[in-house]
Amino acid sequence: MNLRRKQRLDWVAGGVSIALLRPVVLLLGALLRRDHALRVDGRVCVFKLLGGGSLVIAFPALLGLRERYPASELSLLCTPAVAPFARTLRVFDRLIVIDDSSPWRLLATAFSAWCRLLGTDTVIDLEVYSRLSTVFSLLTCARNRLGFFLESAFWRRGLQTHLIFFNRFSGSYLFYEKMVELLGARPASTEACREHLLAGLPARPAGEHVPTVCVGSACSDMGRERMLAPGHWLRILAENQPAGAVYRFVFLGGGSDREDVERILAALRGALPDQRFENRCGELSLDESLAVLAGADEFWGIDSGLLHYARLLRKRCLSFWGPTHPDTRLRPIEGLDERVVYRKVPCSPCIHLAEEPPCRGNNVCIRNLFENVPEKDLDWCSYIGR
Repeated sequence: MNLRRKQRLDWVAGGVSIALLRPVVLLLGALLRRDHALRVDGRVCVFKLLGGGSLVIAFPALLGLRERYPASELSLLCTPAVAPFARTLRVFDRLIVIDDSSPWRLLATAFSAWCRLLGTDTVIDLEVYSRLSTVFSLLTCARNRLGFFLESAFWRRGLQTHLIFFNRFSGSYLFYEKMVELLGARPASTEACREHLLAGLPARPAGEHVPTVCVGSACSDMGRERMLAPGHWLRILAENQPAGAVYRFVFLGGGSDREDVERILAALRGALPDQRFENRCGELSLDESLAVLAGADEFWGIDSGLLHYARLLRKRCLSFWGPTHPDTRLRPIEGLDERVVYRKVPCSPCIHLAEEPPCRGNNVCIRNLFENVPEKDLDWCSYIGR
């Protein structure tokens, strides 16, 4: 299923389920009067179904929770797209994967996951927007079910036992950290996260060191308006590499990103024949990509999971932002050598605020980083409703 179909399924099926279940749950809650004190008495399950990068942002909080409760089983309910990110973090005892490739696979694997999660003591639902994750959390019958709410808490009140207001204009990491603090844990330090990540990575090959920049030009299907055009990358390289220096630029990503990267490299190789370019998209596992990143000098990229790994690994970072505000994703790291490029336009940020970006993919916010168009001349409203 594509992302739009998943969102509609979540909205409709989740809304109907909540309407049917909420009166029953409120009645049972009044009759049973279960103990919902904030402590961990057994198994803990974290829900993160979309957004591997968000899981990396939550890593300090999750590592702190793992260290606070080393004897408790900590599992993750996720989809196949998120599972590789979870494995690199090495904080979960087991992954429970729901296959969202089709409605029938989703139903079958969700039932299997439900059977495995019955009897869980605490559920931590990191999905801010999903209705079905709230329903699934309820059906586990966990003693404590922690979740977020946005403008209104009405439809989640009573279904979750503890709710935290999620302000989309503040750093998302603040609310992930608050979630584990309710359970008596403290977020791990950036240095502890870095050491934990490095300990789990494959050994880096020895050899002569060439100044290396890892490039993350791609992202998930959620918000592809973040991506830059080949001409933008040509300008970035021309303006940021030292004159006369030869660099090795390694593009990292998944197999689905390879074709897009080849289009970028076609422009770069012709204009910068003295530089070394490698397209490793689809050739390396995420662990192997992180090993390459750990041995690099710098990371250049857009808002993506690779950027958040690079920051935890304390690499010099250059990042470009448009439909997402950097302040909502970048946890301050003392001493990090980092340059963030962002120029706000009237419709930015839009991802996570609108069902569909008003530009319909004609990302004026990204183009404005390079074209330097005066705000009064930005033609952003005319794309609405096209």
